[in-house]
Amino acid sequence: MNRLRARLARKPPGYQFTIGRILAIYSGLMVALLLAALDQTIVATALPKVVSDLGGITQYSWVFTAYMLGSTVTVPLYGKLGDLHGRKPLFIVAIVIFLIGSTLCGAAQNMWELVVFRAIQGVGAGGLFPLTLAMVGMIVPPRDRGRYQGLIGSVFAAASIIGPLIGGFIVDNASWRWIFYVNLPVGGLALLVILVTMPRPRYKREHSIDWLGSCLLALGTTALLLGLVWGGRDYPWSSPEVIGSLAAAAVLLAAFGLVERGVEEPIIPFDLLRNPTVASSVACMALVGAAMFGTISFVPLFVQGVIGTSATSSGVVLTPLLLGAVVTSFISGQIVSRTGRYRPNTLIGPLILGAGALLLWRMGVNTTNGQASRNMLIAGIGLGMMMQIFVLSVQNSVSRSAMGSATALTQFSRSIGATLGVTLMGVLINQRLPANLRAEGTVVHRLPQAGRVALANALHPAFLLAAVLCGLVFLISVLWIREVPLRAGFEDVTVGDEPSPQPGTRAAAS
Repeated sequence: MNRLRARLARKPPGYQFTIGRILAIYSGLMVALLLAALDQTIVATALPKVVSDLGGITQYSWVFTAYMLGSTVTVPLYGKLGDLHGRKPLFIVAIVIFLIGSTLCGAAQNMWELVVFRAIQGVGAGGLFPLTLAMVGMIVPPRDRGRYQGLIGSVFAAASIIGPLIGGFIVDNASWRWIFYVNLPVGGLALLVILVTMPRPRYKREHSIDWLGSCLLALGTTALLLGLVWGGRDYPWSSPEVIGSLAAAAVLLAAFGLVERGVEEPIIPFDLLRNPTVASSVACMALVGAAMFGTISFVPLFVQGVIGTSATSSGVVLTPLLLGAVVTSFISGQIVSRTGRYRPNTLIGPLILGAGALLLWRMGVNTTNGQASRNMLIAGIGLGMMMQIFVLSVQNSVSRSAMGSATALTQFSRSIGATLGVTLMGVLINQRLPANLRAEGTVVHRLPQAGRVALANALHPAFLLAAVLCGLVFLISVLWIREVPLRAGFEDVTVGDEPSPQPGTRAAAS
């Protein structure tokens, strides 16, 4: 605390946050994060039962994809508007949209309704993570940010423990619809705490929002996902539907790139990518997001469908991944704050996460819940070493005025990676599913032996892909991630420039 007080003394003009004020704001941020964290862990555990009730296992991945698509296309917009208008009103808007989507999800009558309502829910969720991380970047110096990330980690620790258990208990003992309705009281508490603790914006800058770019990005990403999901399942890869979707995606995303180059305030700050630390960290965030969300999305399906246990048991198996991730994130955050070095995490983390993914790939019908839990714990430890490191490296390399946009860029990359990762894994799984498992009304947790073997074989490529993605993260870290000393105060940096690397790092030795 004394070190933090000293660093706060080197604050920029207009900075008025004391330690007490920081802790008060953090309480609001953590409640908002709890809302999003609980939803992720509860839905992942309960979704196999939802599929059995509503039918349509082939739409399994779309429930995640729609949510992440909604959040992905809105993350940059939240980041830009937060820089311009302050973050308190946007927090309120995001939470309200999230709660409306939750209510609609609980009332869904079929899988496609659930998919649409999850997209609405995702639009609200798109603001919770980037606004929280940007606020942290504004009130805490980079060198001390690891310690405060431990407080955020405690939220995910709580969600990782109680979320899967709540989700499993609900679907085993009540209607699955309550996995969405439970968000309403938590969201009400989040709104109350945000209103009380979050400071009001003291200024409003002149702005020009890139609405055309936002629309092109949303349409292009949607067309890309449709082409990937349809290909080889609903239509042949050479069909007009698939080719047309992929071609439309290419045109729309190319147009988005052209629009971004010409607008005064682009929705995605591509100029930040001139900084090699920012560019490599953003790429790693996308790959880690794909590996992380793919694993979380499909492990409950494996546990309930292949091992044949209840939803509650699958929640228990998922807990080690999330708990291992947040505990490791807390410990590594303390180490990074003390040493000021984060590059070791970028090298060791993907290796451990990749090892966990390979162990998941090796699982079969004879795998026990204990073995699955061990594999998930290993994956969680690797994930925890990287959860906030790439965000920290980006925030440490940009000016305070670009903090919101830069943080939104990291969350956008993670979201787009997660969206594409879950979609591609869903495509791989659906390609290998036999026709009888694709049929409406399939009861996932009551499959015969042959069905369990078939489902295991269908899921294996998804876990192998997660391991390959971790290998790419390690390669990028080795070749391009530089050790930039963490700033102890709030000194601005110039976009495109980096401080000299610390002595003893690869960059310094080259």
